[in-house]
Amino acid sequence: MTKVMFQVGLLGFFVSALYFGTQGMPLLDMVLRSFIVFIAIVLVQAVIFVIIASMKKTKKSAPEKPRAEHRQASPVTEPHSQQTGSPS
Repeated sequence: MTKVMFQVGLLGFFVSALYFGTQGMPLLDMVLRSFIVFIAIVLVQAVIFVIIASMKKTKKSAPEKPRAEHRQASPVTEPHSQQTGSPS
């Protein structure tokens, strides 16, 4: 996954370098701004992937909460087996 993020970041770097180069900027300014674009693209992708990964973990853990072991905490008694002192 990091390889894909890096490659997309490099694509953004070179596209922005071409764009800033056509604007007539000095070479150092062009490279610095393109590097800032590269860092921004990689960070945005990392945040998106972390959010997606946390959403998938939440969906997987939600159905596991209601288990039969937890619901059956007290023994079940049948209502007909208990007799009261008054006749019905």
